Amino acid sequence: MSKSSLLVLLGILVILAPFSGMPIALRNLSEVIFGIIVLGMGLSMRVPKNPKEPV
Repeated sequence: MSKSSLLVLLGILVILAPFSGMPIALRNLSEVIFGIIVLGMGLSMRVPKNPKEPV
């Protein structure tokens, strides 16, 4: 699974979390965890794979 498709899947899970019927504490925890994962993946996609060496 590519990073972009995983980001879409996690986004869908975050959208559906309020309607999942989970207890509030568990739902809040899962949203924070999904958010951290999405943030980390988004940042890793923006970082260049071969950064230029300083001259």
